[in-house]
Amino acid sequence: MKKILKKNLSFIIRKVFNEEIQKELIIKAKLLSLKNKNLKKIKDLSQVEFKVYSQWGEDGIIDWLINKFPKIPKNFLEIGTENYQEANTRFLLINKNWDGYLIEADKLAVKDIKSQKIFWKHNLRVENEFITKDNINRVIKKIKIPKKIGLLSLDIDGIDYWILGKLSVLEPSIIICEYNSLFGHKKAITVPYKENYIRSKEHYSNLYYGASIKAFIDLMKKKNYFLIGTNSAGNNAFFLKKNIWNKAKKFVVKKKIFVSKFRESRDTKGKLTFLNKKESLNLIKNKIMIDIKSKKKIRLSKLGLLN
Repeated sequence: MKKILKKNLSFIIRKVFNEEIQKELIIKAKLLSLKNKNLKKIKDLSQVEFKVYSQWGEDGIIDWLINKFPKIPKNFLEIGTENYQEANTRFLLINKNWDGYLIEADKLAVKDIKSQKIFWKHNLRVENEFITKDNINRVIKKIKIPKKIGLLSLDIDGIDYWILGKLSVLEPSIIICEYNSLFGHKKAITVPYKENYIRSKEHYSNLYYGASIKAFIDLMKKKNYFLIGTNSAGNNAFFLKKNIWNKAKKFVVKKKIFVSKFRESRDTKGKLTFLNKKESLNLIKNKIMIDIKSKKKIRLSKLGLLN
């Protein structure tokens, strides 16, 4: 009985302590938000970065952009959220009280989200779906997401390029998508499309996923969206609808593309190996890529990225 009481008490203390930490983080983030809001011009997006719930500095970048454009729709869609504890839109939801839509493939993660206080405190809808290029528009219609939304964040660690290419039922003001910095910034390349793409199963290293930044830039131009920059971590790109970008580009001196420095390679047992860029590329050199321009399959080793 004592062990059970001790365990329950420990759980309650941790929960209360965690909630207090979260409150303090929100307060500090609000102060940073006010400071950033007064910036008339920034050198690049890294200047307004701060992290509350995002993995890197996306919270600050999103906050700065929507403060610059307060008339954009106050709703968002995030695809690929896991349990939503670490996400690009969570701070936006809490701080600005936007309407939110989440799509997540993991049933347990969706159940977790629905058990959180955030789910009843805000107008948040969660859909359990494994997104493909064939169902993306159908799922969005089923959820009844408005065509014009403020922000779309896409991060599914795999076939993001192909899904974004097929997306046609939404007109977000801001689009955030993950790119693979390992593939460089000069060539428009992506992993081949595969309906049941799971990053960790395609190669044990966890490095074979996504598309290059140039692939996304070229694709987004066709959709009338333009790059305003990336986060300093070098993995998330921010695109704005043309009418907004025309105004935003005056506020950002350089639309800088950062190269990632994080080392996320893993061995066959799933443990981090901390390989550098060249070693990481060498590990997946025999994997097949799609050259967007020629539409041909080509081994990564033949693309000259290792030079």
